[in-house]
Amino acid sequence: MAIPDDDTIQRELLALIASHPERRVLAAAAYEQLAQLHPELTHEERTERYRNSVSKWANRVQFARPHLANRGLLYRAGVGPSAAHGYWVITPKGEERAKALGPAGQTAAIEEQVAADLASLALEEQLEEGGKTARLVAFYERNPQLRASAIKLHGTSCKACGFNFADAYGERGKDYIEVHHLVPISTYIEPTAIDPAKDLTVLCSNCHRMVHRKRDKPLSLGELIEIVKEHAPL
Repeated sequence: MAIPDDDTIQRELLALIASHPERRVLAAAAYEQLAQLHPELTHEERTERYRNSVSKWANRVQFARPHLANRGLLYRAGVGPSAAHGYWVITPKGEERAKALGPAGQTAAIEEQVAADLASLALEEQLEEGGKTARLVAFYERNPQLRASAIKLHGTSCKACGFNFADAYGERGKDYIEVHHLVPISTYIEPTAIDPAKDLTVLCSNCHRMVHRKRDKPLSLGELIEIVKEHAPL
């Protein structure tokens, strides 16, 4: 189970509520906001029902709340200067505690995220040694003919966001782009014929890293494009 320990959830919940202007957070929103700090959570852990709770994850967050209230860091239900149904409100003592924690209040989450990012990076670049999969990945990733063919076919502008290295960096960025395998190489059992037109595409470094950020669930090109569109500046 990837769900973080109770102490981590309590620290992060306290820091989350303290960061809100009204010093309170809607419980239903807290589950999702805290979950965003933990990309290692599986879909089942975030959504699978647990007794009367919405999910296993929601149950753990709900469990953290009374512990903080018992320590005087959160108001009990219906109590506090901005009490309202469905909201969790921080006490002055809780605010002081959150300030004392400072950036360390989310240290565990940040460390876990960094570890996950490094693991994804290692998988993509195949830093591990030995094994059939590693040899296959090396074969495909280091095949200059495949990469050159992909760039000739797909160009040098990112297929997700449109970024072009030459436009941004001039001569230094000319003809540079990263080649992305639409089917993860790690799924190959034996050397397989690759069609650069159908099996490869080109992405900028940022988009390529976002595709592979979650090791167990890489994004499809379509999913990545939708994310880019959703967050594009108006």
